[in-house]
Amino acid sequence: MIGTRENMLSTSQVSGNDGGGSDHLDDDRNTKKVRFKERNVEEVTTMAVDPESQLNISWKEKLLGGPTGAAAAHEEASMGIELDFELLEGDIKTSVVDGIPAIDFSDQVKEILFKEMELTVIIKLLGRNIGYNALHNRILFLWKPINPIQIMDIANDYFLVKF
Repeated sequence: MIGTRENMLSTSQVSGNDGGGSDHLDDDRNTKKVRFKERNVEEVTTMAVDPESQLNISWKEKLLGGPTGAAAAHEEASMGIELDFELLEGDIKTSVVDGIPAIDFSDQVKEILFKEMELTVIIKLLGRNIGYNALHNRILFLWKPINPIQIMDIANDYFLVKF
């Protein structure tokens, strides 16, 4: 049975069948918008806090097996890794090998670069393409990171996510 678009549209409006398996009229729905007003109540609240409470462990911490944030920065400082550094003349060497430019880094620079990339995940989007903001919101919703994240869009639907 083939019907016109108008006929099918009017049938679905009358029956109210929205595909959910329930038949009801569209007039039965409540379309009134409700707004809640904030109350300006100034109360003094005293909260008891356990000073040695455990923090929630994020997915990243479980994956890496170590602390992040301020605790990680403290560990890095105590391990002798400098956060501020200067590039010396011999730290980066550029050359051309068979017409292809090559860059050689010193061990100190490699260590710093590897440390920076340690908390980075490469994501490849499969299926439907989504935009940068949609991906950012999806990551925040699913992974619930403790610290802010940085996302870099690279070619061919790949993204770098740095925690």
